[in-house]
Amino acid sequence: MGDLNLEKEQLVDYSTKFTNQNDIENLNEEKVEIIDSQLENNSRNKNSEIILIVDDNTDVRSYIKEQIEDEYKIFEASNGEEGIIKAEAEIPDLIITDVMMPKIDGYQFCKEIRGNNKTSHIPIIMLTAKAALDDKIEGLETGIDAYLTKPFSAKELIVRIKNLIYQRKQLRKKFSKSTILKPSEITEISVDQKFLENIIKFIESNFENENFTIEDIASKVNMSISQLNRKLNALIDQPAGQLIRSLRLQRAADLLKQKAGNVAEICYMVGFSDQAYFSRSFKKQFGKSPSEYRNTIM
Repeated sequence: MGDLNLEKEQLVDYSTKFTNQNDIENLNEEKVEIIDSQLENNSRNKNSEIILIVDDNTDVRSYIKEQIEDEYKIFEASNGEEGIIKAEAEIPDLIITDVMMPKIDGYQFCKEIRGNNKTSHIPIIMLTAKAALDDKIEGLETGIDAYLTKPFSAKELIVRIKNLIYQRKQLRKKFSKSTILKPSEITEISVDQKFLENIIKFIESNFENENFTIEDIASKVNMSISQLNRKLNALIDQPAGQLIRSLRLQRAADLLKQKAGNVAEICYMVGFSDQAYFSRSFKKQFGKSPSEYRNTIM
């Protein structure tokens, strides 16, 4: 955090050297982009992937933690109710849960996780002494991604964890491409895609609102900014600020194709307050300046 504080101070000092209001607005936009990016990078250093262990047996939780704590950041809960609270607060990358627990059992816990916008995307491994087919089917119906029958091998647990996290990373790539390339055309109706669709529509409806912020999105979906960014990073590998910018730039590209105005007009139509910053951001995303992009459209 020290490096981040230093850069924030440097940016603030630098901003005082500008006398042109547009330059100051431009710097502020870039400062927000840099800080937003650094906050996400800082949260994704070593042990950045979070695993929540939900089990009423202290020895089991300790054993699992010992096997994986060198590679993952670990949170623990001793029952399903506590597990839901921890899952909502931390938005883990994966949950390991037992079946038999006080207050809320593993099946009900999984239903709660899957039915909550904040946590619906999180893969779940269930530990169970029940090996009957009906029990496994019940678990799969509640959204469990993998079963491990007790006693389980630590090696198998580690492989399952790695595989599920890898699969989620691949899914992020798929979501990210479909979201950025066709933000208004998500047609599947999974809980997570519905969540993305609602956020994208909300952003699109505020393109011309220069005062639109990440806080507005977080409030809309009843999340903190941290929860929102972890959820979006888990789904599309982008924090909220980057998603807003990407969607605005995609809309700008569509308007340029339609020749709906000159570059300056389109810049303001999609919510950018500074044309120079807009042009740099556009070129970074599309490889061409807005003028070049517009002129290549026949």
